[in-house]
Order: sequence, then C-alpha cells, then structure tokens
Amino acid sequence: MTTTEPAMGNKEYTVRLEAFEGPIDLLYFLIRRAEVDITDIPIATIADQYMAYLDGIDRVDIDRAGEFLLMAATLTEIKSRILGAEAAGEREEGADPTNPSDEPDPLAELVSQLLEYKRFRDAADSLEKRFETWSKRHPAGRTGYDTEQIRTIMAEERELDIEDLSVVDLVEAFTKICDTINFERLGEHEVVSDETPIELYAEDMVDTLRRGAGEGKETMTLRSLFVGRPRHEMLGLFLALLELVRNRRVRVKQDKESGEIVLGLREEDAPSVEL
Repeated sequence: MTTTEPAMGNKEYTVRLEAFEGPIDLLYFLIRRAEVDITDIPIATIADQYMAYLDGIDRVDIDRAGEFLLMAATLTEIKSRILGAEAAGEREEGADPTNPSDEPDPLAELVSQLLEYKRFRDAADSLEKRFETWSKRHPAGRTGYDTEQIRTIMAEERELDIEDLSVVDLVEAFTKICDTINFERLGEHEVVSDETPIELYAEDMVDTLRRGAGEGKETMTLRSLFVGRPRHEMLGLFLALLELVRNRRVRVKQDKESGEIVLGLREEDAPSVEL
C-alpha cells in the first residue's frame, strides 16, 4: 500500500485529501516525516502542520473533509491542554498535562489509533512485497501437464507463430526430455525456490541463440539448450521459450526425421553478419 505524499515547500502548496486514505493516514505521514516515535509525538508541531495542510485545500468536499476536520479539532484540543498546563505550571511529576481530570485521554486514544494503523499498514506493505516477489516466480518440479487442458487454453489464445507444430507438441517434447534425464544420478537434492524472473531466462535463451548464429549455427535443438541444467532452470527456459514465441522473437519447428524441436531467432533478433 502506497500513499502519495503532497509536496511541501516555502511557497504556497495545494493539498488533495484524495491523496490520503483518512485523517489517520495524513497524521501518520506527518509523524513519519518528522522522524519521531508515535508514542512521543511533538503534538504542537504536528497539529500546526496538520492545520496547514487543511488550509492548503482549494475546494472542500464536506463529506470527504468532515473526518479530517474532526481530527483537526482533536489535535487542537490536545495542543491547548498541553499549552494550558505548561502556562499554569501544572506539570507535576507523574501528572499528565493532556488529561488533568479523570476524563478520557484524547492523546492516549490517538496514539493507540496510530499504533493500530501502523500495524495494519506494515502488514499491507509486507503483503504487497510478497506479491511482487511471488509474481516473478514459477514452481519447480514435475510438469504434470494435462494435454486436453492445454488444448482448451490454446484454443482461446491468439495463434502463435510456430511452424508445423502446436504448443501441445512443445509441452510433450519438454516432458519427454525431462523423462530421459536421470535426475536420480545426482543423488539427494533439495527443492529449489527459483526467484529468477522469466525475462532473464528469455534473455539467456536469446543470447545463446545469438552466439550460435554468430558461429554459423542458425538453429539449435531444445534438448541442447537444456544440457547441463537443473530441472528448475529447464522449466524456466521452457516458459521463457513460450513467451519468446508469443512475442515473435523466436521461431520454432519440429524436425520431421528426428522429431527434435528446433529453435532459431527471427530476423529482427538475429545478429548482423559483416561481409
């Protein structure tokens, strides 16, 4: 969760309440900018800044501004209590200048609201970061593809530029390659959580094809691309291949004699040859 922070300066500035989710959000922003602990708020300074923000509003939406004005009244009350207690010399040891009587302490209630808001905001920020991290991951392990499901999905997708074969053929070829590799010979291994973005796998594949083209090898087999790579990298490269085909950067065809899947760069991605 992010909050747009309006600019402050020595000159006049304009504030839009829509930039904040509520009065607590605005107050939290002011406290965070002042770099002070929530439990040790410089209430007089914060109250003045809060009022300055409200004064900077061009047009007031009563429904939207009502809750902000209520918070302003609360801050003004707390500030007046503190200033009044200091002026009267009533700051005795153990006494609370904001609450000289048995009435509910508005400052304590405000601090409690801010602490609760901070907990929810920190949790929301943490969830957002996790979402960004996991959205770039892909699962490792056996493919477990259902051919019929793939055919149904591809029927709904736009046609890909694949010569003489379908995505189902690619998936079946990938599965066969995985089945022919004896992963057990590697001994015990732990499950890898691959955080590598698909974009990096795609660039790795394009670079490999470019190097091959530069050496006179215009194409390479899908199997050769997987040589020496662990299973999670193979899956990452396969997903990257589908993305490159969809974006028309790589052409794919199947050798009629061997049945191997053959890859090559499209002209716009192929390296130029100097004569």
